[in-house]
Amino acid sequence: MNKRNLEYIDCIPFWINYFGTCFPNGYDEEEDVSASELMQELYTEETEIWWDTFTGYYDGVLDENDGYLENPTTLETALPGGKTLRIEFHPGDILYFINDEQIGSIGPHWKLQTIPYCDVEQLLSLENGRQLFLLLLPLAFIDSEENEAETIRTKIAQQMPHDFPETICDGVSKCIVAGLATV
Repeated sequence: MNKRNLEYIDCIPFWINYFGTCFPNGYDEEEDVSASELMQELYTEETEIWWDTFTGYYDGVLDENDGYLENPTTLETALPGGKTLRIEFHPGDILYFINDEQIGSIGPHWKLQTIPYCDVEQLLSLENGRQLFLLLLPLAFIDSEENEAETIRTKIAQQMPHDFPETICDGVSKCIVAGLATV
């Protein structure tokens, strides 16, 4: 297993690719734009190569193994309450586990909206809270009134300037909130 820690992923190429991949439902109807489209302006050949190396992508992996690797790049870190978060980064999927129980998937068999947003937001108070918050944000769901959604959008946008130009933070956070809202 190719293990990584939070410090390893605290880099712009990781977050550009992560945000571009992990919000498949992140779409702003009013602006007719998705989170991944907004992230496109930040993609470079260097960020794409970094992600391909990180996930173990190679030509044919999607056909041969449906994008899954036997030994994927894996991030493992402690959560409150003695729990362990493990995230497997495959070329065709990202799988999330807490204490070895799968809680989410970003790939072809999406398993999203599995954690209440308020639980994810509580992670911000921890050491490395910003990274944990952003890592679990794709699995969050919002079941609230519209004015609360705007507060949540602002909170998400405030966490992004460390990794992204401020010019896209509001737009991307608006797309993310739209994707996290329950149907």
